[in-house]
Amino acid sequence: MNLKPSSRPGGRFGEGLLPVSIATDTDSEEWNRFVDRECGSFFHYFEWKYPYENRDRNRFIPLIIRDETRDIQGIFPIVEQPGPLYPSLSSLPEGASDGFLIKRTLDDPEKERVLCSFLDSIDRKFAQSHAFFSLRHYLPPSGEPAHPSRVLVKNGYRWRDNRGSGLPCTFVMHLGKPFGEKIFPSMAKNLRNRIRHAGKCGVRVIADDDFEFFDEFARMHTEMVKKFGIRREKSDYDVLLASFREKMKLFVCLDGTEPVSALLNYYTPTTAYAAMGPYTPKARHIQNNLLPMYHAIRHACDSGFRYFDMGITQTPSLAAYKQKFGAKGVPLMVYQKKFSYFRMIANKTAGSLGRNRK
Repeated sequence: MNLKPSSRPGGRFGEGLLPVSIATDTDSEEWNRFVDRECGSFFHYFEWKYPYENRDRNRFIPLIIRDETRDIQGIFPIVEQPGPLYPSLSSLPEGASDGFLIKRTLDDPEKERVLCSFLDSIDRKFAQSHAFFSLRHYLPPSGEPAHPSRVLVKNGYRWRDNRGSGLPCTFVMHLGKPFGEKIFPSMAKNLRNRIRHAGKCGVRVIADDDFEFFDEFARMHTEMVKKFGIRREKSDYDVLLASFREKMKLFVCLDGTEPVSALLNYYTPTTAYAAMGPYTPKARHIQNNLLPMYHAIRHACDSGFRYFDMGITQTPSLAAYKQKFGAKGVPLMVYQKKFSYFRMIANKTAGSLGRNRK
């Protein structure tokens, strides 16, 4: 499917918008090479199509822009999510990333042209039928202050100012130094003591490269997220493993032969991502999933990864916990474009009525 640029004289974003297409499965390998080459996030990989579409009638829409030589200039994977009456759009519900990824060697006007081409095609395709578009814009871990994107604001995206709380954000550890000499000593003293104590509790952590304990991991995670009102099925985990087996590693903490906590990690060429860390009540005496986290960070450092991403953080208590590892908060810029107030209110009303009938 080809989404051509606006033919209106001048266009809302000026002349020269680029044609936007929807990538297919045959584009997946080239798409993923672009993600790796341009230092994209794990959550940009094309294979997310399969976990997303396994859930709740979601639709994965991988937008792509190529130049006249067929060279990829940018990608913008979005997900269409059903609503009570009207669907909405989201840029990558999993993890922290821009959604869009643009070729780094382009100059600033060319990058703006690529982004505006994506935004124009999204408006023309979805604004008349969808309620809103939620976009999370991840900033690189540079330490620079957070400012709203001029291009997004210009195109009708409203930024939820979170500079006061600093939340939500993602926490990232900079690696590249010897773990025992630099990384571990830089962690908070009380955290190091807790890790040492947990390590003396008669348990051991293994890197489950063959995913022998994956079913136990899935069971632990399913039970844990129930506390937060999140429902997961076994198939959700099976499709994740089938899609990303070569890009994942599972660390499992065993009490004897029984798994009591675990941590599933994702990997790009530069970054290790702590994705899911379930644990059982029996794991409390070993500080829950502290040991799998410690071993995953050490593995990432020893394996030459540049960053360890500890994931999206919503609460001050979780932020304080991650800071003890030496991780730094990276702003997560949350934007929303409201396509229709009527559709948003209609969805909210229909959702409330549906809950009241249960």
